[in-house]
Amino acid sequence: MIETHATNVVAFKPRQSVTHHPKSLLERIYAAGSLSVRADDRATKMAAVTLQALGFLVIEEILADGTPRPLRRGEARQAMDRPWRLSKPAFSGEIGVPDGGGAFPV
Repeated sequence: MIETHATNVVAFKPRQSVTHHPKSLLERIYAAGSLSVRADDRATKMAAVTLQALGFLVIEEILADGTPRPLRRGEARQAMDRPWRLSKPAFSGEIGVPDGGGAFPV
């Protein structure tokens, strides 16, 4: 008698970072109010740095204790190793103050 053993082998590919066009990223942030970005998502972070330089969004670094720290223009490239939160800027035009999710009155 011949024995056959069925095996199920599933190959898992490492998760590739999804690259989004900056316009798509901006649309998602403005629709949701804010967007969390993983620490290892460098493609999204590089697009966010460009959008921050143009004044279209606010970048906050999420510290180890969970508190957000706003990053000024020029600081973001040194904070790539932490998660970020991207928010739309305040309607008041005040730079560095997010209004995502209605946290700040308009």
